[in-house]
Amino acid sequence: MPALSRSYTSDHVLRSDGAVEFACSQDVAEWPWLALAPQHPLTLQTQNFWTSVGATQALGQRDDSKWSALTWTNWELGEIGAGRATHGFMRNQNDEEKLNFEIELFDVDNRQIAIIRGKGVVFRNRNFEQWREGSKIKARTKKIAPTEFVYSDRRKLGLSKIEPPLIAPIIQANDGSLSSAALVTKANGLIPGHPYFSGSGDHVNAPHLSEIARQVVSLVNDGEAISITKGEMDMHRYIEFGTPIAIAVERSGDQRLSVAISQLDRSCAKISMEWHNA
Repeated sequence: MPALSRSYTSDHVLRSDGAVEFACSQDVAEWPWLALAPQHPLTLQTQNFWTSVGATQALGQRDDSKWSALTWTNWELGEIGAGRATHGFMRNQNDEEKLNFEIELFDVDNRQIAIIRGKGVVFRNRNFEQWREGSKIKARTKKIAPTEFVYSDRRKLGLSKIEPPLIAPIIQANDGSLSSAALVTKANGLIPGHPYFSGSGDHVNAPHLSEIARQVVSLVNDGEAISITKGEMDMHRYIEFGTPIAIAVERSGDQRLSVAISQLDRSCAKISMEWHNA
């Protein structure tokens, strides 16, 4: 993985209990996703990455010659009215092969925004690009143009005027089951085509998946204002840009659902979210 030339976190302090304290950048020009609400799943999952990277670098544990992958994460909001993150800390239980961390974020008044947990793996002895090439070739044979995909009405997706939709309308089958689909491309899934997503550009990442699930939640609420209060993502296969993503939706309560994500008939992730009406 190439070395990163910038850092969202600063003023790192190693505590006696092993946690790393840090300050969070307030520069919206450098980090455009800060324009979103602090509780937005896309914001939290992007902070999940950048705060863990910054804290790991401060600990001297980051190896930019190796690829790593987030395989599981969950988050829960603290005070609903908390503002933009100004500081936080990370507890890190990483070893050479596995990632295991917990992040807490706070606003300027020290109100907890959220607690985020994550697990992952490190590819220490694998040529990542060569290993991924087979999947990329298969996915390229099934790519479609965005003009061939019918996206949902953006008014029902809880989007700002500058965010593109990612998912199709939800379909209810005769047996009552719900399904949808997503198409995330490099055009609608990375800056500048999308104002808030970032990433390596190698694959669909955790912020994309959290936004797909959030858009599903918005659709089942017919576009009414909602706030995601809890989320969990279990990710077990890489998802490619430009190839349709199948979404199976399961309601498990008035304010809770899960989505099963697959691509090319292979299970890739399961995401659950809880919410309340804003």
